[in-house]
Amino acid sequence: MVFPTKRLLHQVRDDLQRLSHLMAFVLLTLLGARLWSNLRFLRWVRDQAAEPSVRLPRVSVLIPARNEAATISSCVTSLLQQRYPDLEVMVLDDGSTDGTRRQLEALKVQYPQLTVIHATGDPPPGWNGKSFACLRLAERATGDWLLFTDADTIHEPHSVAQGITQAVALDAALLSACPYQRTNTWSERIIVSFILDFMPLVALNFKAMWHGNGRQVVANGQYLLVHAASYRALGGHASIQSALIDDFALAQRFRTAGYTIALVDGTAMLSCRMYHTFREVWDGFSKNLLLALTSSSRGKYALWRAPLFAWCYACVFVLPFFNLVFSERKALARVEICGLFLVRGLAVRHLRRPLDEVLTTPLAAWGVMALGMGTLYRRWRKRPIAWKGRRY
Repeated sequence: MVFPTKRLLHQVRDDLQRLSHLMAFVLLTLLGARLWSNLRFLRWVRDQAAEPSVRLPRVSVLIPARNEAATISSCVTSLLQQRYPDLEVMVLDDGSTDGTRRQLEALKVQYPQLTVIHATGDPPPGWNGKSFACLRLAERATGDWLLFTDADTIHEPHSVAQGITQAVALDAALLSACPYQRTNTWSERIIVSFILDFMPLVALNFKAMWHGNGRQVVANGQYLLVHAASYRALGGHASIQSALIDDFALAQRFRTAGYTIALVDGTAMLSCRMYHTFREVWDGFSKNLLLALTSSSRGKYALWRAPLFAWCYACVFVLPFFNLVFSERKALARVEICGLFLVRGLAVRHLRRPLDEVLTTPLAAWGVMALGMGTLYRRWRKRPIAWKGRRY
């Protein structure tokens, strides 16, 4: 005889399983549709920008650098060798202690057209260090367009030209591009591309963002191209001086003022290797997630959005694999896993990523869950954020 309480628990468990299967099918369909829509939009952008504009405007490339000795030479050299007729390259050494300054001075001798600014000390109170560095660079820039880029990027010879032609074709005052993510270690290959390549393609609506519809406003600080006059009219980085996610904040500033913003595929324009070890991967993404949580917690709906997102995430990335082992509905779990691998496979093919990233999708998804739980614990303990030797 089965006691009523036990029967009720079995019924609740079965209902939750049915609901998770239904949610998985619905969400995978939506993710697949969003991916297809984004890929069509990105192809359309590429076709629209195939022909360069009649006059290519002057562009100032601005690189804030703090302790970037491992990458600064490759980055600056790739930008000084751009196939672009009217270009200036400026670097601000933000109090580096690792040899960055020495490398920049050597580059200055080799390339007299390079402008190097040396800064010492911390930024003024209330300022994010990177934003203050960007402000100082923008004050010296003479270009009609300003390209803010990170010191760990390497640009293809047509990077600037493609950015300008796409911005002009889209009539965008701010254009951001997602680089090709170079990954060498297994921790990088599992986590980095999943977060920076796959998730934006299935979670964002690139076309709606360009049209100004919806609330999604996203940018990538590794390649941030802005119309100089519009940037200065909005107050530049001084208007977002305390924002720790400065690229998102600047894009939101442009959107709020009514300017067109666009996020495009930059994998053929530049590459970036953000992290080199598991510790760097963990600390870097934990920092970004902690900042995102801190910002979103000020929103009106943050309390109910978090558990809803967690449930949806689990239905797609966790429960199918759990059900494959422990559930009686293994056939449904196999279909869900195949659907997930199909969606990831389309993204991998478009981005020309290694095919083994498809099979590591569950590991990446579970890794993101671990990052999330670790970040929540860190926020609960109210631990400060440390980045580039500065605490926030």
